[in-house]
Amino acid sequence: MNEPEPIALPDLREHAEQVEQNRPPEHEHEHGMDMGGTQTVREAEYKGHRIVIQTTYRIEVDGRLLTGHLGVTNDGRVHYHAVPNLSFPSAVTMVERLIDGFPDDFPASSDPHQHSIG
Repeated sequence: MNEPEPIALPDLREHAEQVEQNRPPEHEHEHGMDMGGTQTVREAEYKGHRIVIQTTYRIEVDGRLLTGHLGVTNDGRVHYHAVPNLSFPSAVTMVERLIDGFPDDFPASSDPHQHSIG
């Protein structure tokens, strides 16, 4: 059985300036993002049937809400508004790349079991 070629994941540090320019306003989490997250809608036609998939994403890292809008393509790739020219194979991979690229925005918690902002 042939294994698929590994997907090269983007290094967000190369796009730091673009991310900073597209950073969501601090107040954005006060209006909808902290309550319901980001909703994405995907639509397709298949054998005469109309398919609509609505998904809500609420992403937290160490109990802190990740703000900003994301989108999901029909093949499942995730796009984040702060880096619109990049896509990721999953939302988890996207957040991992954000943590790698912007460690100052994700300070290490002194308590590995802490799950809320305090």
